[in-house]
Amino acid sequence: MNTALKWLTVGASALLLAACGVNSGSSSAPEAELVGTYAVKQNGALKELIKIERQGDGYVMRDKVRTPEWSEPKMTMKPVTREHWSRITTDQENTAFVGVASEQLGIFKVPAGWRKNGFQTSTGYFLFYSRGPVEAYKL
Repeated sequence: MNTALKWLTVGASALLLAACGVNSGSSSAPEAELVGTYAVKQNGALKELIKIERQGDGYVMRDKVRTPEWSEPKMTMKPVTREHWSRITTDQENTAFVGVASEQLGIFKVPAGWRKNGFQTSTGYFLFYSRGPVEAYKL
């Protein structure tokens, strides 16, 4: 009887954790909402530029920088912590954000209208790379 009670407790705990999203394979991480295709404005028109995909426990980026078709995965991206966000953007406020980044590029979602250092995003999405932020449009 004692063994049956233990198994029942373990099973109930596993179900509770799964319902709360505490599963290492769960795609309910906030960064999962960044999966998708992004465009930038070029000569007044939207041009597809990058695609963020889930791969294993992380994310990868493909681009259309040099070719009309999507490249092979170019870089692995990881969720951005509050500390990393502050280093990238110099934002010391408690800005709500979600982001994934590599050493070369980051994609972020912030409240529409967010501004910092002369940059403002009307869409709430922006790319950040060596030349600074660029407005992005999620397609």
